[in-house]
Amino acid sequence: MEMGKSLVVALAVVVAAMAVVKADDVPITDKDLESEESMWSLYQRWRHVYGAASSSPRDLADKGSRFEVFKKNARYIHDFNRKKGMSYKLGLNKFADLTLEEFTAKYTGAKPGPITGLKNGTGSPPLAAVAGDAPPAWDWREHGAVTRVKDQGPCGSCWAFSVVEAVEGINAIMTGNLLTLSEQQVLDCSGAGDCSGGYTSYAFDYAVSNGITLDQCFSPPTTGENYFYYPAYEAVQEPCRFDPVCNSLI
Repeated sequence: MEMGKSLVVALAVVVAAMAVVKADDVPITDKDLESEESMWSLYQRWRHVYGAASSSPRDLADKGSRFEVFKKNARYIHDFNRKKGMSYKLGLNKFADLTLEEFTAKYTGAKPGPITGLKNGTGSPPLAAVAGDAPPAWDWREHGAVTRVKDQGPCGSCWAFSVVEAVEGINAIMTGNLLTLSEQQVLDCSGAGDCSGGYTSYAFDYAVSNGITLDQCFSPPTTGENYFYYPAYEAVQEPCRFDPVCNSLI
């Protein structure tokens, strides 16, 4: 049980530490970890880069507890990067002052839905699905089936993002046309969840029945406070305002 817990903690820290932007924006050195003063200086440099984008509270009363969390994460990242033979490096990003519990609550909001079997009813994939020689590696980013990195912001809408990205990918694989689709539509209109989490299975059902419009067609209010994330995503749930005149992907 303890080993399993350790693996979960390590995985969550790795996910939280993978930088959305360049990891060397706030580098960590041995000198930074020498004292409280040097660690505080590192924290201040990090706040200068990520303070406005961080998902944790930014009020002064919370600053001390945020610093304690930041120190633990910074030490973990620094120790990990000193290990030999690792295939990747970690870096300080906007999640660096979040605890495991905070990160999990905010960014792992997908809820289990109904379990359905394969259509052939055997519990195993059909032979055609497993026949043939698979390449040793395959990266769909290199084959035009993955859109740019997106940011769900301070909204537990990972369930909507995962469904939209899956639909974008399979459409690109089948048609050769990579489209950027609207997470905001799925968040607002599918009924599958909200910013506290949701059900991917129901969101897929919505996509099958209604389609997902192009991201650029789902325009937010011009006064939306969170418009900066990227066009047509606001990081808050709004009343459904889908315009069927704009083309949808079915």
